[in-house]
Amino acid sequence: MDGAKGHLVLVVGPSGAGKDAVMTGARAVLTARDNVMFPRRFVTRLSNPDAEDHVSMTEMEFAVAVADGAFALWWRAHGNSYGIGRIVGIHLDAGATVVVNCSRASVADARDRFANVTVIEITAPEDVLVSRIVARGRETAGQARERVKRKAPDYPPDVRVERIVNDRTLDEAVVQFCAILRSLKGAEPNPGGAALSLRAS
Repeated sequence: MDGAKGHLVLVVGPSGAGKDAVMTGARAVLTARDNVMFPRRFVTRLSNPDAEDHVSMTEMEFAVAVADGAFALWWRAHGNSYGIGRIVGIHLDAGATVVVNCSRASVADARDRFANVTVIEITAPEDVLVSRIVARGRETAGQARERVKRKAPDYPPDVRVERIVNDRTLDEAVVQFCAILRSLKGAEPNPGGAALSLRAS
């Protein structure tokens, strides 16, 4: 497995949970001493100053990158392709905690590839998720509720999972998020076959 020194953190959760906002807040709080990296994702959609800061690619460019082995992880969701560059392996080998916004369906691939993997699931009550999605102005309440009700894949049984319920202030969620990241320093590699660890916050 790759990245035995560092720790790969996969941030997952439903639309409207506030993953990007929490990660942005954490970047502003964490210092060089924390040694936490937030690599940009490669996405087949145009950049949007009001959304995630990502590297835009065409579908053709993305397909070539996949064929060339340019991604440590990649997946498709909501009509787009998403990739995490292989540079994460360099950061992990150097002992960093690497945090990526990831698809829940890619957790098993990450666990097979990297030694130290933790999932941070950011979620919120259904009504909160629906109201946040509707506020974006791209979906109706019915469409948003249908999206929220989609069943997510189960986690592999041997992956450490921490959960943040982001239904209060953003600052509270950021504090919880940073506390989890800092707690991973020196953590033992995930023991294969261990029971799923869930901590509700």
